[in-house]
Amino acid sequence: MTRIVRLLAVPATGAGYAEDLAALKARPVPLGERFTAPALTPGFRAVREVAEAVSAGVVLDTGQVAWGDCVAVSYSGLAGRDPIFRTQDGLAAIERLVAPALVGRELGSFRELAALIDGLGVEPTPERQGERDQDAERGEGVADASRRALLSAPFRAMRAASRAGAAPPALEGREERIFPGGRLHTAVRYGISQALLAAVALDRGTTMAEVIAREWDLPTPRQPVPLHAQCGHERQRNAEKMIVRRIASLPHVLVDNLAEQVGPSGAEMTRYIRWLRERIDRLGGEGYRPTVHLDLYGALGQIAEHQPGRMLGQIFGWKTAAGPYPLRLESPVLMEGREAQIEAMRTLKDYVRARGLDVQLAADEWANTLADIRAFLEAGAADAIQVKMPDLGSIHNAVDALLACKAAGVVAFLGGSYAETDLSARIAVHVALGAGADLLMARPGMGVDEAISLAQNEMARTLAVIESRSGGQAP
Repeated sequence: MTRIVRLLAVPATGAGYAEDLAALKARPVPLGERFTAPALTPGFRAVREVAEAVSAGVVLDTGQVAWGDCVAVSYSGLAGRDPIFRTQDGLAAIERLVAPALVGRELGSFRELAALIDGLGVEPTPERQGERDQDAERGEGVADASRRALLSAPFRAMRAASRAGAAPPALEGREERIFPGGRLHTAVRYGISQALLAAVALDRGTTMAEVIAREWDLPTPRQPVPLHAQCGHERQRNAEKMIVRRIASLPHVLVDNLAEQVGPSGAEMTRYIRWLRERIDRLGGEGYRPTVHLDLYGALGQIAEHQPGRMLGQIFGWKTAAGPYPLRLESPVLMEGREAQIEAMRTLKDYVRARGLDVQLAADEWANTLADIRAFLEAGAADAIQVKMPDLGSIHNAVDALLACKAAGVVAFLGGSYAETDLSARIAVHVALGAGADLLMARPGMGVDEAISLAQNEMARTLAVIESRSGGQAP
């Protein structure tokens, strides 16, 4: 059996930026001033910073090296997400904690290795412990309680040493950043699980998509997953790029300046939707019918003062402007906690259905963990859920979340962040294929062309490899 003999870790950078959305909601900050404007969210040094990352390599005793990238979402520290990720924290965590847990281990099941990494941490907070207890009740925690206790023992000792003034220099003063909520930062879990998935695929001589399909007992991937893209601040030029490339869902938009991008009564967004509809008609060609997907970051709730009737009226206006194209609204409201967010989304969804409007509502904020996503599903609070991969930590959580969405009849949207890397974006393609996602966000960056090209080409190559085998069966 192949074994892990070493972990490599080097500084890396994301393709986008970490941005303090709380500061942007407090007051409009021009792009040129964001790199020096003071932040409001703890951990940020300025409103906008280059996204930091760590490339982690799993070295096998065969001499092969499999890589993954530890990186977080752009709007870190918001709506229950882990704080902004720092490269030095990630390097320290990998060297002092992750490597000792993996080096010498056999490269067996990806799911088991991913669950192992996901369980690394210090004593969990009551909320995190509740999530672990729920997983245990469902029989989904591959590592049992004794294994978790064994793995967390060194970190409990580290915390005790820290309190006694004897913490290892590489970790001293970083506990809250490395272990938010008592577990390794989601960015570390995300990147290490990418490397483990790549390592298992290398060892088996198969694609990462097939590893997922096989370990979750799913059909072998045969068809490409439809793509979604995000336009950033270049709302018009980037939307046109998406249209001529005929992607399935667009343009995401960006709302970090309510007055200019939405308008006090929604008029600016209405004008944009009408422009978008005209460009789809003109540039899209025959038979092209994309979904108009708008990520509002709570803007609808803000302009309507969270009154369902007023929100419904605005949705009707936007749907009329988008027609005949389908309309999907992501995070139309943004509340202060998960339960409030679920209740607000469910209420708005009920109003939309009662009015007979053919508009999908998508959840993102506060749907960060597998437990969060299950809570949204159980409440019937969304028509679609963005499974934002960096927020879920280890990749196996994203797979489980996608399958839960599909079982509930909710659009399984495998998302992420423009702040990610080329490597994490390619691995996301394999996750989407293997799990049979309904929609995949193209990333990284906001250039559009590059992200769509990367996703489409990786998907085409992967499917070609699978089909080249006899019967398309995974080894």
